[in-house]
Order: sequence, then structure tokens, then C-alpha cells
Amino acid sequence: MTKITLFTTALLLMFSCTNTSEKKENTIESNSSITLEFASKNPVTAGDKEGTHIEAAEMLHFSLSDNSSEEFVGKTLTLNNPVEYAINFSFRNDSVFCVSPSPLVLMSMPPKPGVRPAMIESEKEFFVNPMSLLKFEDVNIMFVGLGE
Repeated sequence: MTKITLFTTALLLMFSCTNTSEKKENTIESNSSITLEFASKNPVTAGDKEGTHIEAAEMLHFSLSDNSSEEFVGKTLTLNNPVEYAINFSFRNDSVFCVSPSPLVLMSMPPKPGVRPAMIESEKEFFVNPMSLLKFEDVNIMFVGLGE
């Protein structure tokens, strides 16, 4: 009888430890928050400079929080919160994706020799690497990467 009691107690102890660790993992995941970092040319400080001639101090910097919708350089950007007519970013499987309401040109910054910019159609989802430049007709927005 003592062996059955010890065996049952050991099973209950293992089961309770397993459930506790699963709950902790889920809590950590639900409390974590993603932030994306962006930059764009500041027309006031950069003047007529273009491309790689613009220094970091001559750029506007912007952080986009998870589940938000905010304006940056005249464009509405969202993260995991799709809004009609906005540039909607999503984060899943450790990757950043984007859907734009208008066509754009996507290229790496600095440009890589032999790699041509990609023409992205409106409303098509695409993968975005850190240091990617999204070129619209009226403004360029660089996705810098994940925030701290």
C-alpha cells in the first residue's frame, strides 16, 4: 500500500510541476511586446541630400508599438492592428511582414551590388528585412529593425 501511495504522490507532483511551467511560459509570451523602428529623411536638416549621403542625425526616427496605429512622415503605420488605407506591419514567426495600400519599391540599405529593387504591388503581403527601404512616390521610409 505504501508503494502505491508513493507512486501516486510522485505522479501528482510531476503533473503539477509540468502545468506550472506551461503557465509561466504562456504568461511570458503574452506579456512580451514588439516595437519596430523606422527612419526617414528629415527635409529640414538633410536639405537636398539623397541616399547614402544622409547622416543618421539628419533623419527622423520613429518607434511603432505593438497593436498601435500612428502617423509618420504623412503615412499611417500600424503594427499587428490592420487599418484600411494604412501601411500595415505584422510580426509573426520572428519575421516582419507588410501590406501597403499603394505600390512601392523595396530595396536594401545600403543597396547591395547586383540586387535589384523589388516592385511591390498594392495590397500584396511581403517580407521586410531590417534596413529595408520602402520607396513610395512621395516619401521613403526605412525599416531599421526591431526595437529594444
